[in-house]
Amino acid sequence: MAMSLPKLTPEGLKNGILEMCGHAVEMLRLARDAFQHYSAGNLQDLSDIGRHLHHHEKRLTDHVAMQLRENPMSLGSAEHLAFVPAALERIGDAVEALARCIGALHRDDIPISERGHVEILTLFGRSIELVECVSSAIRLGTREAIAPIREAGDKFQACCDEISVYHQERLIRGVCKPRASSVFLSMLDSFREIERYVRRMTVELAKVLAAA
Repeated sequence: MAMSLPKLTPEGLKNGILEMCGHAVEMLRLARDAFQHYSAGNLQDLSDIGRHLHHHEKRLTDHVAMQLRENPMSLGSAEHLAFVPAALERIGDAVEALARCIGALHRDDIPISERGHVEILTLFGRSIELVECVSSAIRLGTREAIAPIREAGDKFQACCDEISVYHQERLIRGVCKPRASSVFLSMLDSFREIERYVRRMTVELAKVLAAA
């Protein structure tokens, strides 16, 4: 017979999500550092944290699903947060994709232009800020914490659009080579994916705060 899990409280769910936010931020920092100064050790640490993030998501999501089947009202308004672990896992997937691109840049000795290098570092910084803002909003539990995340997300996507235009110009001028372009655009797609899932988490968090 399967052993029953202890009851998950709204606070317990929130704390589990905050821990996952911390993992996602650390993965982003390790990827940024490996991009700036390549380190196989940083990428291995990132991979280890990524495995832990995936395990944590499955454990937390399964716990929530089982509990809500048995006691649908047990999490109250925090039930809206049930989607957040999966969103954080998708962010982890995007960071792992960034890490693979960084590995390819190093392995195949692919050059990135000085401007492209600065653009990628800028997106790493903004991605870290976005996930930290989500973590702060969950911790504080105030509606006032939501609007800045949405505004930062809009600016993030606008920045990605601008970077894409500049990249196209570099490609036309021959400053960026096709192989470097492929990796650069893959990284840009991964950054956009991070913002998309931050936006989804923000929507669910707004529902929690509206019901509080």
